[in-house]
Amino acid sequence: MSSLTEKLSLKYYQYELVTALYMLEPWEKACFNTIVVLGLGLTLYTTAIYVPEYASTAITKISAYC
Repeated sequence: MSSLTEKLSLKYYQYELVTALYMLEPWEKACFNTIVVLGLGLTLYTTAIYVPEYASTAITKISAYC
């Protein structure tokens, strides 16, 4: 369990370094992370809703040409 905690801690530290979050106040980090999580959530939701419909339409159209 501690190995998993260490790995997650390292990944979060790398995320802070890459996005320069280590320089921000805690409330600014929370705002930024909230925006990131909301963006990812909306992207995943949209993908789950629209990709299956788009894929079935595309397969139908492609099969009409073959």
